[in-house]
Amino acid sequence: MGRTAEASGREGSVPPVVSSLASITPEGLSEAERVATVSALESLKGAAAAAQARLTAAAVADREQLGEDSRSVRADLALARRCSPALADQHVGVAKALVGEMPHTLRALERGEISERRATIMVRETACLSVEHRAEVDRRLAPVIGSLGDKALAAAARRAAAALDAESLAERHRRAVASRRVSIRPAPDGMAWLSVLGPMKDVVGAFVALTAEESRRHVIDPDLDDVAHASAVAAARADTRGKGAWLADRALELLSGRAHGQPQPVEVNLVMSDRVLLPAAFGGTAPMDDVAVIPGWGPVPGADARAHVADLLDHHDGSDDVTDAASVLWLRRLFTDPTGRDLVALDSTRRRFHGGLRRFLQLRDPTCRVPWCDAPAVQTDHVTAIHATGDTTARNGNGQCQRHNLVKELDGWHVRVQSTGLDGTGPHGIRLTTPSGQTHDATAPPILGEGWTPPEPDDWLDDFGTRFVDWLEHAHEGHSWAA
Repeated sequence: MGRTAEASGREGSVPPVVSSLASITPEGLSEAERVATVSALESLKGAAAAAQARLTAAAVADREQLGEDSRSVRADLALARRCSPALADQHVGVAKALVGEMPHTLRALERGEISERRATIMVRETACLSVEHRAEVDRRLAPVIGSLGDKALAAAARRAAAALDAESLAERHRRAVASRRVSIRPAPDGMAWLSVLGPMKDVVGAFVALTAEESRRHVIDPDLDDVAHASAVAAARADTRGKGAWLADRALELLSGRAHGQPQPVEVNLVMSDRVLLPAAFGGTAPMDDVAVIPGWGPVPGADARAHVADLLDHHDGSDDVTDAASVLWLRRLFTDPTGRDLVALDSTRRRFHGGLRRFLQLRDPTCRVPWCDAPAVQTDHVTAIHATGDTTARNGNGQCQRHNLVKELDGWHVRVQSTGLDGTGPHGIRLTTPSGQTHDATAPPILGEGWTPPEPDDWLDDFGTRFVDWLEHAHEGHSWAA
């Protein structure tokens, strides 16, 4: 579809408004004027969200009315809004509901009386209703929508929905139960959240059982003999963990089937530089950038990484059988360009492991390479397809989420390699062109994570290879390293 001059003019009117906002400064304004300006800008944000909703709904509706797959335009909209495709789907759903079914909420958003978040709450809390009942809730709450907080608005929408259609409330509960799940997400400082979403009675019951066990952890059986009683008392005194730490440790032990103190028997890629792994080989001092990285998850302190490796060595029983209960420590050398930023090669083979090229791409691209998509790169594929003379190489390899891997095959999408990342001139780079003509460049992140800075060069690197081999031969005698 061609773009009219009028449409181009409307599009061109937005950047000057954005630029003009930079001229708003606090200098010369009284406190009252500053607060009033903040309020006006909040209204502007709402009006902008309403405009985005109208444009988004129209873009998707055009494709759907033609009977075409809307995945392509949805992915394009995700890039336009600089967000993940999952979040873009939420924006599309909200936009379609506001434009087609909730005119009062849309007008409140246009006037800047509510935020995009409040509009999303209205859409979310009426999702189980029919079109007619959703419109009625929209009408009933119109007089108060601008004066309620987030929780109050959600409660009001649920109450109005229940009054119109009690079955919708029951259906909402049934859908919620069907959506029970377990999820994991990164947390700061080398931690992670493990969340269980389930029926309230079951989750509360599990928590009560766990806390009841914690309350008994220092209770000692009076029928124990003297030796066992003394041992139990000593163990209780040695356990100085707080209640929260004990509950977390016990829950993870139960879920993973581990005994207390047993290492987690799951493969985790812990990437660190030679200086972080072996500070003794560089004068005994840890580097300034004393950080290791779990690709796709984030940084962990170097001291913790070294302690984890040492703990695995202490618990390894010397067997090379990966089916044994004891953990096996694998060591794989990664080779970077001279700056240390970009992964260019790795050990291609390991016993009982195949697909060195795939592992290379998984380490280089831990998350989807499409900009603003933070989903794990669960698929590795060709940038240039085999049928289009592409080859199966690290240069033409690309890590993507399943959704973007499918979307790039749709009409109008084009991806090409900008830089190989293997010639020392820079990271691997691709250029993505969408059906709307927008282009987006994406480069592979540093192997040690975004925010990494190159170390200062020194003379220690000259003979590090010799030092490293010597360390492997003599350190931790009695332990078996699989390399």
